[in-house]
Amino acid sequence: MADFLASVLLAVACAIGGLLITIIGAKMKRGTLKPNSFAGVRIPRAYRSEEDWYQIQSASANATLLMGFIFFDCAVLFLIQALLPEIVPFMFPCVVFVLQSILGIALIWYAALTADRHSAKR
Repeated sequence: MADFLASVLLAVACAIGGLLITIIGAKMKRGTLKPNSFAGVRIPRAYRSEEDWYQIQSASANATLLMGFIFFDCAVLFLIQALLPEIVPFMFPCVVFVLQSILGIALIWYAALTADRHSAKR
């Protein structure tokens, strides 16, 4: 029963997180995410000018949207685990979530640094 509740709560948390990350990613892609200290890719170069901020957010938008999808993917996996605990062990969606999150963060970071180097060449 504890695994069921934990899986359901993690599924809800992943779904809410995925929704928030997707909204932020969409704002980044449209160029409507204003410079701030909370949301978006916040590397030192992004704070040097508004132009750099919007360029870095735009370059990282697709990776951020992918990260939102990863969270939704993990929400579904946690729900499957809650419904089929004898087939899918509790640790499986946990490990998948951690690995996908690390890869997603690395992709966002790479996209931001690539935009940073590209804008430095100009």
